[in-house]
Amino acid sequence: MSEALYVGVDVGSSATKCVILDSAGSLVGHDVVSSGFKYIDAIERVVSGALDQAGGSREDMAACVSTGYGRKHVPFSSRVVTEITAHARGTRAWDPEVRIIIDIGGQDTKIIRIDGSGQLVDYRMNAKCAAGTGTFLESIAVKLGMVLSDLDALARKSSTPTVVNSYCTVFAGTEVIERIKEGQNPEDIAMGLFRSIATRIKEMIPSRDGSVGATGGVVEHCPAMVVALEESLKCEVRLAPMPQHAGAYGAALLALESCRETGSEVDHASAG
Repeated sequence: MSEALYVGVDVGSSATKCVILDSAGSLVGHDVVSSGFKYIDAIERVVSGALDQAGGSREDMAACVSTGYGRKHVPFSSRVVTEITAHARGTRAWDPEVRIIIDIGGQDTKIIRIDGSGQLVDYRMNAKCAAGTGTFLESIAVKLGMVLSDLDALARKSSTPTVVNSYCTVFAGTEVIERIKEGQNPEDIAMGLFRSIATRIKEMIPSRDGSVGATGGVVEHCPAMVVALEESLKCEVRLAPMPQHAGAYGAALLALESCRETGSEVDHASAG
């Protein structure tokens, strides 16, 4: 067995991410794949991809912590934690000043409050429907015959402020089509979708008592989302170095710390 590796796997509803750290806590491998229909297939592919980048093998995995919707599907996981725990731990590492974490995922949006030591203070979740999530944006993009990156590029050309008022994904799609028929600028309509999400997120943050950070695939791939958040919250929104991998990174840190605390480097690769 070569150098021990510490693995974090975040099995999300849309994407599965993996981060691998060495014994010094340095990132040596990472990958992301679509979660698809079978979590186990996505898990195998993402871990293999990250291990290849790290130059390691399953035998080098000293510990693995899993998180996300499909966290219980990781057969070689030595510990399972919630996304809230993983994001809180990852955030404390990349920016100790952040007190409010906005995590915009495919199926939900979470607002996580942590204190100066990185401990959870409170959290709120918007999980009643797709509104305010990555799925909301992707659904509208598909309706307009484009992908999410195209919608973001269009939104960043906006020059006139507007907000899409409908909270329901279905009604929002109808509202967008009606606005297009009325001749409104496509760029402004697109940016209005991002502002719509930002408005909902602001409603989930009744008070702001510290720096704000953002994680998730939406803020990584859509700069327009960050612009809309900063505009709505009237403050800087700090991004994690790899926003989409923030949960996996936090999980990998927890895997490393669990071995440091016990003084062990148990090989968990054969457990699955």
